[in-house]
Amino acid sequence: MIAIPLAKKIAELFLILFAAAALVKAGILKTENSKVLSRLSLYFVTPCVVFNSFLKELTPEITRGLLTAAALAAGFQALFFLIAAVLRRLWKATEVERASVVFTNVGNLVIPLVAFAKGQDWVIYTSAYILVFNLLFWTMGVRMFDSENALNLKKVLLNPNLLATAAGLVMLFARIKLPEPVALAFSDVAAMIGPLTMMITGMVVGGMTFRGMFANRRVFGVLFFRMILASGLAVLAAVLIARVLPVDKSIVLIPLLGALAPSGSNINQMAILYNKDAQYASAINVLTTLSCIATIPLWVMVFEALAG
Repeated sequence: MIAIPLAKKIAELFLILFAAAALVKAGILKTENSKVLSRLSLYFVTPCVVFNSFLKELTPEITRGLLTAAALAAGFQALFFLIAAVLRRLWKATEVERASVVFTNVGNLVIPLVAFAKGQDWVIYTSAYILVFNLLFWTMGVRMFDSENALNLKKVLLNPNLLATAAGLVMLFARIKLPEPVALAFSDVAAMIGPLTMMITGMVVGGMTFRGMFANRRVFGVLFFRMILASGLAVLAAVLIARVLPVDKSIVLIPLLGALAPSGSNINQMAILYNKDAQYASAINVLTTLSCIATIPLWVMVFEALAG
């Protein structure tokens, strides 16, 4: 049963979060320091994670798995965009709120969970979700925050995460192998993603007051829509797919984990860039991240029980 190992790994990551928060409260670190670590994570560590996941020997099984995971990821994202559209109309959801429902922390949180629960060989299937995520985030996601200006296609294509994905796909399908020291360097950097992300979130938590975290009561609505409504519908869809189609349940589970993840940490940076209430975005990120210690294992248990 994978839910128990997931709960253990999430608990381990949260100990790192609370340790970083304590260092901020003690005055040893400052919340502002998290911006440097965020850039390091977004533009260096995450691309290394993506690229490293493709350094595998291509087999027909892996090819089928990648295509299945990508199709599921696209389906989950379409579902989340639909929910966000309904919330915009009926709940007057803002850019930050809609983006927080649509885009999850798939790379930063899900990769270490998959590596721990399923093993490194399964991490490659998370790259399918990350590919779909990056294409949508750096196009439609940017448009959420900046609807007035034309999309900068050059900036999108030169994003390090998309470049890492493209390079990884070339390595995979061309069956190119890196020299061992280079491959180990990518692997070692990629292993930093889980602890680094939780440190960044912990530094944000440490700089927030309890009252400030709940200053905007709509945060509870976003928490419900992201972690309960959107996640629940994703689980229902995953169960139907696992029961009806002849696909490996584990292949369904990996993109499902991406759909169950908390709101993406990238949203905070977009909110800062486009002056869209970054403090509120941080509160959403923190609360959804804190809640996932319970919601992810519970939803996985539901999936395992119903998928057969």
